[in-house]
Amino acid sequence: MEMMENESMIWEGHPTWRAMLSFHIKWFAITLVAFVLLVLLDKAVDLPTTLIGAVLILGIAFTILGGWIERFFTQYTITTKRLNVRRGILSKTESSTNVDRIQNITVKQSAVDRIMKVGSIDFDTAGDEASDKLIFHGVNHPQDLRERIQHAREGDKAAMAHDPQGGLA
Repeated sequence: MEMMENESMIWEGHPTWRAMLSFHIKWFAITLVAFVLLVLLDKAVDLPTTLIGAVLILGIAFTILGGWIERFFTQYTITTKRLNVRRGILSKTESSTNVDRIQNITVKQSAVDRIMKVGSIDFDTAGDEASDKLIFHGVNHPQDLRERIQHAREGDKAAMAHDPQGGLA
């Protein structure tokens, strides 16, 4: 992300690996269920052992790879002026908004998220459309990050009070 004039980085990151645990647990469980069903089916119908082993190995491999891709190719950026979410490998989807447009910041944590010290931060911005809502999923210590964003918003309001034209001549 290219920085604008008088803009500085507050935070930059990806979803944390701890936030991906629920994704991994779910898909490992699905893989295990498929494996057990194939083992039970093997008793009734003679299935190739390589097929049963391949289901287990491929299920685990795709789970690990899928979680890594989701985590690595999602980037969150917060500056003194903007919030930005960038996702994708070959094609990219990028959403951003100005910090001064943020109306509400909501931190969401399940019981497991609280134990893992991760959560999601929902940013409601001025506007009624779904595109006016940004969500940072799987953030470490989301309350601390919310505080940093609120300080950036307060700093921006203080700058506007000192220069009501926003630096325009």
